[in-house]
Amino acid sequence: MHYFKPNKVRRFVTDITPDLVRDMGCSVVAIDADNTTSHDRTTEPLPGTEAWIASMKEAGIPVILLSNAKVGRAQVLADRYDIPVVGMSMKPLRQGYLRAAFKMRTSPRNILVLGDQLFTDVLGGNRTGCRTIWVLPYEKDRLNKGYFAVKRAAEKGFRTFWKLTGSWKTLQN
Repeated sequence: MHYFKPNKVRRFVTDITPDLVRDMGCSVVAIDADNTTSHDRTTEPLPGTEAWIASMKEAGIPVILLSNAKVGRAQVLADRYDIPVVGMSMKPLRQGYLRAAFKMRTSPRNILVLGDQLFTDVLGGNRTGCRTIWVLPYEKDRLNKGYFAVKRAAEKGFRTFWKLTGSWKTLQN
């Protein structure tokens, strides 16, 4: 069960500061696309994302897009952000995270993974030795509603459990 628990929770990716990244012992940020930094199933960035990425880079923290999106769509988004990309990363399998670490010339333990899904972003990041922040989904999932409804219901169950056990406040600090 510990593989599903992120190190922190934030409402938006823009709530994460360079100081927080450093305080978590990380030097690279790996971002998810859909519902984390872009609108679901598009190459349209969420409000403030482009400026947030620029601020990370200005602070000396490289950012990489780590997405399960097809390589072409992931590349379009990464080009817009002017960052490297690992598309078709197959999260939660470890290989995408390891490819990102190799591409950024670092160890997984130096990578902070930001994503909206416990069962892909957080699970895979934790299993690979990365630090993780669960960024709550920006909007309702547009496609595969039945599939995502089950996953989101399970995520809600984890959130309820963490609130009942007092962990939720710790995750938000």
